[in-house]
Parts: sequence; structure tokens; C-alpha cells
Amino acid sequence: MPRNPTTSLAALAAFTLLPVAMAQTAPSKPSTPQTPPASAAAPAASNAAPPKGDLVGYRLPLLREGSIIARVVGDITLDPDEKHWVFRPIQPESGNLRREFILLPSPTLADMLRTRSLTPSPLEYELTGRVFIYKGRNYLFPELAPPIVRFDTRPSQTPKPDVKPEATPNGQAKFVPPPSVPPRRDPSIGKDDDATVEAIERRLEQRVGRTPIGKLSDDIEDGTGDKGKATEAGGFTQGTRLVLRSGRLMRDPSAGSWRFVPEQVTGTGDNSLEILPCLLLESLELTTRETDSPPAILISGQVVLFNDAAYLMPTSFRRAREGRGLGR
Repeated sequence: MPRNPTTSLAALAAFTLLPVAMAQTAPSKPSTPQTPPASAAAPAASNAAPPKGDLVGYRLPLLREGSIIARVVGDITLDPDEKHWVFRPIQPESGNLRREFILLPSPTLADMLRTRSLTPSPLEYELTGRVFIYKGRNYLFPELAPPIVRFDTRPSQTPKPDVKPEATPNGQAKFVPPPSVPPRRDPSIGKDDDATVEAIERRLEQRVGRTPIGKLSDDIEDGTGDKGKATEAGGFTQGTRLVLRSGRLMRDPSAGSWRFVPEQVTGTGDNSLEILPCLLLESLELTTRETDSPPAILISGQVVLFNDAAYLMPTSFRRAREGRGLGR
């Protein structure tokens, strides 16, 4: 069949104009890129950052266990919730915050509390001691703490002088202090009596020796009648060192503390020792959780006495070997 040239040219023109028409009807894209939607995490991140200078809940970094603070001036207060004595240095650190140390039982702490009870004025202490760590807090074992008494008076409370003003020849009044020269004593009076007393004392010393000076009683030393600084408690003396002492670690249900119960050595049963907080105590707790029964251990440390109670500052420990028919 022959083709019509006119129809072919018209069809070709129609196909040529079709892309042009489609291009004109298509929507044009904007020249500037669209802003992406804000992320939902962006406001949360901005709200998480605390404002500058807000120190609510901020704590100073812990000091390493084994560190020693020397001659740091501060005061002590009683924590009403935990019933611990807390030492706070006077000099603040970064952020104008004062560091806190929980004081461990020791004879020095007994002296501090006794001095505090006998002194009505506010007391500060120049404390020296060793630092320990337990459950994210710094503990301090005081070794030396001389008290510092500050007598601060306001200008309105300045006492007035008792000396009355006297008139001077020029008519002005001024304070005339009383004479401070002591009255003269006749050297001849009482000279024979002193010589007689000295001669008697010399003869007594030659015959019986010097009189021994007695130690003050506990009531006079403590001021309150209590033996705050005991030298023996529970069969242990202050400063006793335990070297690989065998026993078991048990939890005190009433106080929640951990105690070391030594094996019976004297035959009547030795008293237990409360273990003082430190990193080694955390290791002992982990050892206890690994067994169903109280584990047998060999422990070394030093005994500390406070308020008629015995404590143990551990230095090392290891598990005791146990087996069938073996005690350790």
C-alpha cells in the first residue's frame, strides 16, 4: 500500500512537538534547596547541657587511697542521717566547694570528740591522716589533730577597761595604768624556814628516793568519766597487728557492717572485729558473694580501738584452702 507523504510529515511534526509541550506543563523546581526538618534529638541535646555555673549535684573528684593529707585546717560535724563524723577543710576547692571526709574510728578521733565536748568555743583542727575509698566516698583515718580555738569578738563586744580616767595637771583626762612593780620583799624574812624545808626534803630523798608521780585517773583525763581512749577492748589491745590470722568473714545483721571472726585460739572464743571501710573491704565483699557460706580467709591488718570497741584496718588477705576434713 503506498504511503501518503502528507500524513507522514504531519505525524512527524506531532511527535516533535510532544516533548516541548510536556516540558512546558511540568512544574519548575525551586532554585534554592529546601531546609531539612529539625531533628528531634537536637532540642534534647541542648536541654541536657547544664547552664554554666550550675553546680547542683556536682562532687569533687576522689583522692586516691593511700594519699596523706598533712596539717589541713577544718572543722567536724555529725551527719544526722548516717551518724558519721565528717571533716571539712576550711579552704574551698574548685567551684567554691569544700571537700568532705568521713572520719574513721581511731584514738585520735576520740581525743577530738573529747576536746570538742569540753570546749564551749567553736573548734577547728589541724588534721593529718591517711585517705581511703569505699563505695565512691573518701574516708580519712586521723593520726594527728591538734585543736585550734579562735576567740573572735565583734567591735561592739570589745570589753571596756576597768581603770577609771584620772585628771592630769593640764586638765585633760587619760587612762593611768596601775603600778605593775611588785612590792619588795625583805630577803632576811623566811630565809631560815626555807633552808630547813630544803634540808628535810634532801634527807627524805636520800632515804626513800624521789616520790613517783601518779598518772591521772581516767575520769580526770576524759573529763566525762568515760574511757574514750581505751587501751584494751574485746581481748585486743590498741595497735595489735594480725599476720595471716585465720577466720571467717560475716555480715552483722543489726549494723550492716562486715566483721572478721577469728578462729578460737584461746579456747574460750575470740571476739570479732569490725572491718573499717576501704578498697580491700570491697574485695572482701566480692569474695563473700562468690560462695554460699561465709568464706574462710587469712587476713592481715592492724587493730584500732574506739569507744570500747575493736576495729580492724586490713592490709591484705587471701582465701584459705578448705577441703574434706580440713579446717583451713
